[in-house]
Amino acid sequence: MKIVFWGTPKYAAENLNSIVKAGHEVIAVVTQPDKKRGRGKSLSPSPVKEAAEDLSIPVYSTYSISKDQKTKEILINLKADVYLVVAFGQILPKEILDQPNLGCWNSHASLLPAWRGAAPIQWSIINDDAKTGVCIMSMEEGLDTGPVIEQESTIIKDTDNLEILTNRLSIMSSKLLLISLEKIKLTKGLNKSSRLNQLNAIPQTKLKGTPSYARQITKEDNLIDWNQKARKIIKKIKGLYPNAYTYYNSKRIKILEVFISFDKNQSKESQDIKSQSNKHIIPGEIVMINKKNGLKIMTKDYPIIIKYAQLEGKKPTDGYTLSIQTNFSINDKLGV
Repeated sequence: MKIVFWGTPKYAAENLNSIVKAGHEVIAVVTQPDKKRGRGKSLSPSPVKEAAEDLSIPVYSTYSISKDQKTKEILINLKADVYLVVAFGQILPKEILDQPNLGCWNSHASLLPAWRGAAPIQWSIINDDAKTGVCIMSMEEGLDTGPVIEQESTIIKDTDNLEILTNRLSIMSSKLLLISLEKIKLTKGLNKSSRLNQLNAIPQTKLKGTPSYARQITKEDNLIDWNQKARKIIKKIKGLYPNAYTYYNSKRIKILEVFISFDKNQSKESQDIKSQSNKHIIPGEIVMINKKNGLKIMTKDYPIIIKYAQLEGKKPTDGYTLSIQTNFSINDKLGV
């Protein structure tokens, strides 16, 4: 089978490498154009473009495949059997979806129909979901609405942040794509309806779960609201890792790792009483600074301890060192 791979981030690049390593013929890659990155704002290629070039696969970049007539014509002439789409970042129009004779398939990092859209991994963590996973679906004009042919789930652990969970899901995605390709290969000569029947594709209306939308993460989403409850803040920090931030004296501080300040020897009732006693403390207020435990910050209910953070212009460091860098004092307030 001749495959055209569509993708952009590192997650997708790892899938591309796995497919090529397994011996599949990837004849071209489509990705997003080079973007300005880093402090110098120099143009850098997407991870998928870098991977494709390392593999000597032709790469085509497009700002909008819907409007890019030149790339459309190139794709038609390639006469690919299959399009595989992994975190490409654009919605493919019907004329593209109809091109490959064995279909257009997408690996999506959620348990559909939950978290359709651009940022499913982030929102599954932020929302404190118990589990997530990967689905392989037949693509249609709707946003991540196609029938599913493969699915695998994983528990979201309290130790998971965006980086850790993304790596785990990438491995799952690669495995499911390879399984799917072997099955898709056997549907040669069938029309789309017969192909989906042979693959036992399940319409999303018959899958468990409620449809939800994983919108793109904005810069505003990364700002921590200390008026929220501790667990909600922690899940946000983990889901947006390493980009969640707060302010102190107008300087930005990225919060990289935190945990709730619980005494494991106390009962839940005792902790609740302790939470009530903290109500006079303002959320965002620094309530403890010491070398052993670092920084303790109050939230709406329980205090949290900042384990690692990064002051703008500095390298990541532990909470206590951060307090020295910023000259924190007890009762100072973050978020201002």
